[in-house]
Amino acid sequence: MNATVRPIVEAETAAFLAAIARGFGGDGTPEDHDRFYANLPLDRTLGAFDGDQIVGTCGEFDFDLTVPGGASVPMAGTTIVTVRPTHRRRGVLTQMMRAHLDTARRRGDPLAGLWASETAIYGRFGFGAATDRYEIDIDTRLADLPEPPVNVTVSLVEGEVASGVIPELYEGIRLGRAGMLSRSETWWEHRRFYDPERYRDGASGRRYAIAFRDGVPAGYAMFRQKEKWESAVPDGTIRIIEVIAPDEGVRRALWHLLGNIDLFPNVNWWNAPIDEPVAWEASNRRIVKRTIADAMWVRILDVPAALDARRYDSDGRVTFAVTDAFCPWAEGTYELNVADGEASCREVDGDPEFRLDAAELGALYLGGRSVAELARAELVDGPRDALVRADRMFRTVVPPWCPEVF
Repeated sequence: MNATVRPIVEAETAAFLAAIARGFGGDGTPEDHDRFYANLPLDRTLGAFDGDQIVGTCGEFDFDLTVPGGASVPMAGTTIVTVRPTHRRRGVLTQMMRAHLDTARRRGDPLAGLWASETAIYGRFGFGAATDRYEIDIDTRLADLPEPPVNVTVSLVEGEVASGVIPELYEGIRLGRAGMLSRSETWWEHRRFYDPERYRDGASGRRYAIAFRDGVPAGYAMFRQKEKWESAVPDGTIRIIEVIAPDEGVRRALWHLLGNIDLFPNVNWWNAPIDEPVAWEASNRRIVKRTIADAMWVRILDVPAALDARRYDSDGRVTFAVTDAFCPWAEGTYELNVADGEASCREVDGDPEFRLDAAELGALYLGGRSVAELARAELVDGPRDALVRADRMFRTVVPPWCPEVF
């Protein structure tokens, strides 16, 4: 079908929110209106219309993404993508993605990014899985965690105290890890500190812990408590929302608190970085259960701008061809030169050393993927010497992590 795809207007917001809620299996509430549009203005929405009926939704948050080396790069945060069940397999999603990516490119965003509700959807639009996450489960009755450093203490604080301390801590730390996103004042208010009971899944409200080094705030944790008893024995769970720490001493201090709360021996973290070392620190490593899954996907809209913006752990030169069926303006052969970690990327003529699709370039962008591994999966094509060189250039010592589901 040929739907009409355009930003919605104020009079359509109630129907638009209802379409989003139904697309994800919910009902929505009147209070969602103001808090939703605080972070997603009308000109960053897209509705797909069949006559007067909204049959598809899409939107984009205005983010800055930390890339390897600590630079902050504009990224269109693709979100709220739904298609009405009666209009599936009729090209509605393709029309919305076309409008969305074209708009982001015109605005000058070199990147788009998203969390995929289903992994089979977004590769055809050039998105690649750029970060992974661990879900970690620990029964602390069977494993001790290390003691914190003597100069780091942790205090539990209420929300009004946390809101005055945590945003500044986060901003000071996020540039140290590729994959982390900027958070505006309204984002903190409406996304991170907003905590209605319907979001808790039977657990407590958000708890806040702040770590102090020599009396100065240094890092924090957000978590919930889920009460449970088995045959009169406490079996509750600590559900970690995020642990943000600048170094290992602060991280250990926060983990020590989370793993030693009376009545709550089970600790779960759904979105931990894949280099989280708690399994190596626990006295019984097998008790730390880890399940890996994809997290944020990245779509490169401007290849030279995106590759120039990040730094590289290894110097070198490679030429590669990018195929891009959905965004043909990004297709071409590029030369990447890296000297002292800084890059220069430009489009060139001639034969490339290796070839890959736009989705694989997006997967490699943040440094968490191996060129060689993608080559073994026949997703990158080229001779071994070029692939080894590219692998050394793109990979980073610290893997990327996105703590923000959007």
